This record gives sequence, C-alpha cells and structure tokens, in this order.
Amino acid sequence: MKRLLTLVLAVAMLLTLAPAAFALNENGYDLQGNTVIIRLWDNVNPYAEDVTDVDKAEWLPRYEAIKEAYNCEFEFYTSTSEWDDMPAEWIMSVSGGTPAWHVTNNLSSMWAMNLAANGALADISAGLAELDMPQLFKDAGMVGDARYGFITGYPGPEGLVFNRQMILDAGMEYDPGEMFAMGKWDYESFYAYMVELQSKLPEGHYAFFIDPNYWGIFAPPANGGQMAVHSDFTIGLTSDEYIETFELLEKLIAAGCCRPANVTDSGDPDYWGTPAATFDVGVEVAMTHRAGWQMGGLNSNGLDWGYVPYPWGSGTTLAVEGDYTSLQNYYGTYYDLGLTGAVLEGIEVAYPGMEAEYVEKALVNLIYDLLWTEEAKAEIAAMASEDFVLEPESQFADELSAELHTWVKMHTKFNPIANLQNAGLGNSYGGEVTLYGLTRKPFDDGTSVRSTFEAAVPEIEASFRDAGYID
Repeated sequence: MKRLLTLVLAVAMLLTLAPAAFALNENGYDLQGNTVIIRLWDNVNPYAEDVTDVDKAEWLPRYEAIKEAYNCEFEFYTSTSEWDDMPAEWIMSVSGGTPAWHVTNNLSSMWAMNLAANGALADISAGLAELDMPQLFKDAGMVGDARYGFITGYPGPEGLVFNRQMILDAGMEYDPGEMFAMGKWDYESFYAYMVELQSKLPEGHYAFFIDPNYWGIFAPPANGGQMAVHSDFTIGLTSDEYIETFELLEKLIAAGCCRPANVTDSGDPDYWGTPAATFDVGVEVAMTHRAGWQMGGLNSNGLDWGYVPYPWGSGTTLAVEGDYTSLQNYYGTYYDLGLTGAVLEGIEVAYPGMEAEYVEKALVNLIYDLLWTEEAKAEIAAMASEDFVLEPESQFADELSAELHTWVKMHTKFNPIANLQNAGLGNSYGGEVTLYGLTRKPFDDGTSVRSTFEAAVPEIEASFRDAGYID
C-alpha cells in the first residue's frame, strides 16, 4: 500500500507539472472527446496491468496531459496477426471501413510501401509541415510524392571499415580514410589502391570482402545517389552510374582483390558470416562492410580499425580538388527506417463531423507531443539550423573516422525502398531471389552486369504493377 501511495503521489506531482513541462497542442486541435487508437511498438502503455512503476510514473502523466490538451481518450491496439501478416490485416481493416489503428509510434518503411500502394496509409504532409524539424526528417517516409511518417534523428550510415594495422604493415603510404579525406577515393583511385594493397598483402590475405547484395545497396548511392529502385518506383539499376558501380566490383574480383565467401554446411556462400570470421578477428581481410551496430564489437576485439565511406564514380563530382566536403551528388543511404506518425487512411470515421485532413494533422501533432518532451523537440528543431553541428558517435577510436562518418550522416539521402528484400518485390533470378539477390547473379553465373540487370527489368516492373505501385 505504501508503495502504491508513493507512486500515486509521484504521478500526481508530475501531472501538476505537466503544463510547465510540455507546451502541448500549440495549434489548438480539438478531437471532441473521441478515442485515439494507438499502435505501439517498443513503447510503454502506462495503463497496462504489467507496466512497471517506473514506466507508469514517466508515461502516465504524458498521456493524461495529452488527453486534456487534445480533448481525447486513448485505446491501444494489439495485432491479431503474425509479424509478416500484419500489413494485410491493416489493409483489410481500412477496406472494411474500420481502420485497426489511427496512429503509430513506429512503422517499418517496408510496410509503408505496401500499405501506401494499397491505399491504406494517409499522406500526412500537411501535419508534418507544422513540425519544426529538418525537412530531411519529414521526407524520410516518402513514397512518390506522399509522406507517410517522420524520423527525429540522423540514422547511422553504414560504410566500409578497414584494418589499419594490416594496411600499414603491408607498406601502404595512406590508409583508406586518409585517401578519402584527400579526395582520392574515386573509382580510379580506389581500384588502384586496392590492387596495390592486394599485391603487398601476405599470401592468403585479401584487400576486400563484400557481399554483392550490400554493394548494391550502399555503393551506388555514393555514385550520384543511384539506387536500384527510386522512391517513385523508376528503375535505377540499369543506369550508367549503377552499372559502372558493379563493373568496378567485377574488376576488383578479376584482379584477385576480393576474398571468396566461406561456404555454409548446405553449400551456399556465407556472405553474412564471412566478415565476422575474418575481418572482425583481424585475419585475412583488410577491408569490408560493417553496420554501425557491428562496428562497436571491433573495439572489443582489440582491432586498430577505421571507417571510410564508399568510393564514388562518374555520377559524383569533386567541386574542389582535394576537398571531400565539396563532393556533389554524393549520398549515403539508410534503409528500412522506423517511421513515426503513420496514420491509417479513413480514420475520420471514428471522429464524426471532422474532416480527414484535420484529424490527420491533429494526430501527427499529438504523437509528436506525446513522444518527445519540449527539450527533445528543441534539440530536433535545432538540427534544422544551417549552423547545426552533429556530435560524432563514440565507437570510433580515431578522429578522422568519426569526422567522415558524421559527414556522411549529414549528407544522407533516405530512400524507403532502397532495400526491397523485405518487401518481397522485384523477384528475378528464376523467380526465387528478390531484387537484391539479382545483384549476386552476375558473379554467380559469370554473366554481364548490364545484360543481367536489363533482362530483369520487365519482371521487376511487372511485380510493381501487380503490387499496385505503378500503372
């Protein structure tokens, strides 16, 4: 009882402080006592029986303050479907006239494509226009010209990591990060560097390891922002810049610079496990691709490692020789974003007498007010300033790696369809492998990159038409 009383008092005190802590509903939306159905993912429902005292003390005041500010009630949605079947459930709810939920705190951009193509998501551009944040954050959830959600921070870009000690021991004058910083990481310079490094490494060691799948996701965007499929569903993998990117990989493999993948027990190439078995433990491979969450583990392995962005080709120009910051049309890429603020189409049926756009704008503002404090919103707004400087992440042991990673982070073009693997679209290669599986085909079969990609376009476009993405 004493514990309960303490909790109640703490909640009451926070509720008393709520108006001072939150400047809520500045645009004056009134939901007229109607119920907002929220889909939560990895977030706290403070009204649930199993919620902890700490979570309740933090989140209950927020919800109660939002109730008062927006004149609404809350209901929490739980899906009845398995993970892969959830979008179909939501699409059916919209087509049936009773949207399963009204707003969510986290929606995969892969799902956003599917939902949008089936008319199940509302374009929340009008609501996003009222939020004070970088336009980049508002455009993260774009499919075509519509916006279906937002983000509130710069996601960590992926890139290449290198074993500095291995490279210096081989006798290279500069490491890859230094080459990039000098503006000497174009395709010609990159290829020459890798060939020289390979010639100096001990037998059984390789300058590079890469999964063609990863190369296809991350290398083309560094070459003029190219992607296999653009956000308007036009095909990019047959552009000259995209082809150029893969022809570079072909040259690297032909020159013996790329380590073959290990083989699984079933006889398949182990693209996922090979970097962990080699680079991560400091053997055989001098450079490879690692995600941000994988980079942290390199420190625990005691590696002397660094970060370098992908090289650039003819699709990118260096406006000032020797100054990497003058790169034009250079982008990193990040895929499968978790989008906040997605709204199902047709939710106005739950708000009698209110126009759809009004409700959508109110819900976008509501979810932003609910999830972010005034202090957090002020930090997000500050990111929109031309003078904003992003603090580097802590996993880097050297200043140059942190600098390059931060620069890429600030120059990232988000494409919610950069990776269609989870969307199950663009099947080719015998109808068994998704679009990015296609990127492995030239290397598995020894076929031409251009002819392989061009031959797949009709099937990719047909799958987009079947999914409703293009006419």
